[in-house]
Amino acid sequence: MNCRVIRDREAAGSNPGPATNFPVQTCLVAGRSEGLDWYLGNAEDEHAEQPRSFFIPGREERSNRNPGDLVRLLFYIRNPPPGGPRAERMWLEVSARREDGYVGLLTNRPIAIKDLSGGDEVAFRSEHIIAIQDPKWAPYENLLAFANRRLIEDDSLEPGYVVHDPSDMNLTPTSHAERASGWQLLVGDETDQMLEDPDSGLVPNLAWLMERYPAFAELVFSGARDGEWELDRTTGRYRRPDS
Repeated sequence: MNCRVIRDREAAGSNPGPATNFPVQTCLVAGRSEGLDWYLGNAEDEHAEQPRSFFIPGREERSNRNPGDLVRLLFYIRNPPPGGPRAERMWLEVSARREDGYVGLLTNRPIAIKDLSGGDEVAFRSEHIIAIQDPKWAPYENLLAFANRRLIEDDSLEPGYVVHDPSDMNLTPTSHAERASGWQLLVGDETDQMLEDPDSGLVPNLAWLMERYPAFAELVFSGARDGEWELDRTTGRYRRPDS
């Protein structure tokens, strides 16, 4: 097999990213991009259809992955059974870069997909990456938060009022080992009757809410806890009600 090894900046052509000195192989690298019962989903298309609920890293981040990085892909299931999952989201470790994308080793064990196993090589491109492992998000991935149902069902709304109650963190974890974060996200116009209605709230993943609402993510990343904050529509940031 004839291979030429070039540097990633040369491979990037007229639109180079940061130089990293990792080699890029221009010959065929092993790895499948589809199988008998699966194919890769396009993250950019999914984000375009659902910009407020399907979040992906920026194009530059997705285009500059290197061997050893962990990335997450969307594996669609061909002919999914009624009531079954239509896709699986799984992590891969990038093992090689090539001119048209990457090759990675699957680190998850598929549940519904049969023509794929942990450790298999998968060929993919930047548009297939739905997430990149970032250590700063790790503390929030298995936490839950209360959110007014209207926030989730109406993309035009932002949390106008958020509360952190540390006592909620002592609640019993779910069967999936998810714990309460203590955060509550409200529209800001709720009445007492609305707050007492059990159907008025949902309990989404905290990291997902942080991606959906960047200003709220900034507040959480700052270490804020045990208090109440309102959204300042002028600055786009949260502040204490009495500040």
